Amino acid sequence: MAWWWSPFCAAPQPNFLANKTSVYAPHLNLQRTVLFLGLKLSRFGCQSVSSGVDFLGPVPPVTILSLPCSAKPTMSVVELLRSVSVADLAPAKPILTLKSSENPREAYKKLAARNVRSAPVFDERTKRYIGFLDIRDLIAFIVYENSEADLRAAVDAKGDTTQFIDRLLTAGAQMYDLPLEGVSLSSLARRHGFRCVGSDATLDDVAKLLVHKGCHRVPVMNMEGEIVNIISQSSIIKFLDSNNERLGALGRHTIAQSMCGTSPVLSVKATDSVLDAFKLMAVNDITGVAIVDDSGELIANTSATDLKLFLQNPSVSLGISVLEFTSKVRQLDLKAVYPAMGVKPSDTLAHVLGKLAAAKVHRLFVVDNKRATSVVSLTDIIRYIYMVSLVKGDE
Repeated sequence: MAWWWSPFCAAPQPNFLANKTSVYAPHLNLQRTVLFLGLKLSRFGCQSVSSGVDFLGPVPPVTILSLPCSAKPTMSVVELLRSVSVADLAPAKPILTLKSSENPREAYKKLAARNVRSAPVFDERTKRYIGFLDIRDLIAFIVYENSEADLRAAVDAKGDTTQFIDRLLTAGAQMYDLPLEGVSLSSLARRHGFRCVGSDATLDDVAKLLVHKGCHRVPVMNMEGEIVNIISQSSIIKFLDSNNERLGALGRHTIAQSMCGTSPVLSVKATDSVLDAFKLMAVNDITGVAIVDDSGELIANTSATDLKLFLQNPSVSLGISVLEFTSKVRQLDLKAVYPAMGVKPSDTLAHVLGKLAAAKVHRLFVVDNKRATSVVSLTDIIRYIYMVSLVKGDE
C-alpha cells in the first residue's frame, strides 16, 4: 500500500497542527477501528518506517487518512481513483521548491514569477520538507498594515514590489508579535502543512487527503526524498471531469440536492477598495469573495490569484476599486480565462465539474435570481463525490 509518511516529511508541529492533527501513514496496523468519516479511535499500532520501532498507546481523537483493510468499497469512482497511479500523471508545470534559508521577500517574488500560488519549503537543517509558502499569507498580513496609503505608495514608479512585500512582512511580524527578522521562510511555511504520498500511491490516496479542509495540493515523493510531482485539487477535478461517465447517477445530483457549498456568501461592493476586499478574505480565512453591485447582484469575484497577478504586473494601482483592480490585472494576464462564475441550484455535479475544469477556477457561486446564495469550492465537490461514492456508490 502506498505510504503517506516519509523520513523526508516533517512531523506535525504541535503549534501548527493544534486543531487539525492528522495521521500520515496508511500502513498503520489498526487494532480496533478506523473510522474514516471522523469518529474517534482509541488505540492504534503503527511501525515507524525510519526506526522500525512499534508504538502502541492511547491517542487523542484524530482524523484518520486511511481506510481499514476490511473496507473495500466497490464503487466505480473509488475504483477508478484506485486504478490510476500518481506515477501516471505528468507534472502540470516545472516544480518550484524553496529552501528555508531563502529571504521571504525573494521567495514571494519567485512564486509570482513562476505563476504559482504556493511552493514547498525544504528545511536545510532537518533535511525535511516542512510546509508550503503560500501567497495567501500576504493577504493575511494586509490586516495588520497600519497605513493603507503607505502600502499603496510602496510600489514605486518602476513597478518594483520589493518595498510592498517588505511592508507586508513587517505587518506579518506584528501579527506574530515577532521582530521582522523572526518572520522566516520556515515560520511562514509551517502555516500550511506538508502532506505527501509516495510514488507508488494512487489517486485514491491523494483524494483521501484532499477532502480535508486546508489541504489543496499533495506532493508526490520518491524514495530519495525528491518531489517528483504536486497533484492539486484542480488536477483531481480535471480527472473526474474527463471520466464523468463513471459518476453514474451521482453526476446527475443537483447542487440543491447535494447541499454542497457554504453560505452566506461574503461579498464586497464593486466600488469598495481592493484592500477592503483582501482584508475581508484575511479576517474570514478564505481565498475569494464575491463582488456585487449596489442591488446585491453578483457581477464578479476576486481572490488570492489577483494578488499574484498584481505581483507579476505591479503597474496597477492599489488605490482603485476592487472591480477596476480585478479588471486591470486580469487584462494583463493574457493567458487567463475568466468566464461567468455562476451556476444554478438545478445544475448537476457533472455540469459543475465541467465548468470548474474548463475555467480552471477554484470556486463557483450558486446564483438564484441574480444573487449569490452560496459558494461551491473544489474541496466541496471532491469531498461530496468521494464520500458519497465511498458510502453509497454511484446510485
